[in-house]
Amino acid sequence: MSEERSEALYGASPLEVYRAWNSRLLAGDIEGAARLIDSDRWKEKCLGLTDWLTDFQVAVTHYVKNMVKPWRDLEMREEDVVEGRDAVTIRFRVDATHVGEFLGVPATGRRISFQAIRIVKISEGKVTGQWAQLDLWGIHSKLTDDS
Repeated sequence: MSEERSEALYGASPLEVYRAWNSRLLAGDIEGAARLIDSDRWKEKCLGLTDWLTDFQVAVTHYVKNMVKPWRDLEMREEDVVEGRDAVTIRFRVDATHVGEFLGVPATGRRISFQAIRIVKISEGKVTGQWAQLDLWGIHSKLTDDS
């Protein structure tokens, strides 16, 4: 990523940087989100869905595959937030309608809710990576339960 396209939120708290980055992702502004990351230090793992990734563009491909294409009307609500000097941990609830394949399950049209946790690393006003855990078993169960 070229430096002229990069932006840092100097002076912002780690939580403010996270929320700016996450709001761009949720709005589908991938280019805007990319401007708030440090591509030289990027490291990400979405437990159960990806191995460790060090290329933000590869991570975005997985994000679109797993969190954009299979879902419509996705809403994310923070339930617990812990902010540190260089990281933010967020437990959040996601409500979304299942419209595409996820975890091998074809679209069901079901509106479901699930929990997830993110640990997002921040340095010098930029996101440097994240570790994320979605409740994959809970999601799969809600998509395949016939009762």
